[in-house]
Amino acid sequence: MFRTALIALDHSATQGRLLDCLTELRDMGVTRLILTHVVKTGYGQGASYGNKEALENWLAGRATPMREAGLEVDIDIRAAGEVAKDILQAAKEHGANLIVIGSRGQNMIRGLFLGTVAREVIRLSRLPVRLEWIEVTGKDGDPTCERTCHAGLRRLLLATDLSLEAQAAETAAAGLARHAGVVDLVHVVSPDETARYPRWSVMAQAALDNIAHEIAAAGGKVEARLATGKPSEEIARAAAERDADLIVVGKHGQGWVESMAIGSTAAALCEIARRPVLMVPLNESET
Repeated sequence: MFRTALIALDHSATQGRLLDCLTELRDMGVTRLILTHVVKTGYGQGASYGNKEALENWLAGRATPMREAGLEVDIDIRAAGEVAKDILQAAKEHGANLIVIGSRGQNMIRGLFLGTVAREVIRLSRLPVRLEWIEVTGKDGDPTCERTCHAGLRRLLLATDLSLEAQAAETAAAGLARHAGVVDLVHVVSPDETARYPRWSVMAQAALDNIAHEIAAAGGKVEARLATGKPSEEIARAAAERDADLIVVGKHGQGWVESMAIGSTAAALCEIARRPVLMVPLNESET
């Protein structure tokens, strides 16, 4: 489904971990990787554009085991004034249909999960973005970190608010369903919705059943359920309970504006999910 994935790296201890797990991307249909490093002009990142040869050697070393595993790998190093925009430009030039980016910035500030570059890439991207969770394991300022690898797509959790904006995420999940052991389909009913629409739970369950039928028709095994509470918290809780390997969610929520702001649920989920999140933007044909 996602043949070409662009992986954005910043040459930090955190971002190197993005390359540790291959099975998950291959189960999403990825056969070609673009390893991209963008140096922000005028900003010291430990490895400047003047050290391009060192960067090439670093990326080449990371690419070797991937090529040995049967993946096609290209390397792209570029300098830019706006890192996020150049990552998106690289994705366009290479024909990528998926962007993969890490959860923390190079500064490794604890408690700040979604770094500024990652947030800007997600905000501006018209491609699906897979945000990886990188866990900081070092103490007292030690930048040691690790990424927890999963055994492919054993469980995929699709969270939907049943809106038009969620349809692209639903379609993506259906496309991945045949690669997943189980698709957990979740809709969270907020207390406000229950108060405004007493029958909303009944209607929402009917809508979930329809989506579940579509996923099953695509070759997936699906389990659907309703939850009640704050959407981001309930989605993260459901993913933890089921040990989901990937959460799929729409980039925009209901009532999104044309500024392309990240939906509040998607943004909050990225901060607490503790596992990869695939954010799928609304298809332009659906706007």
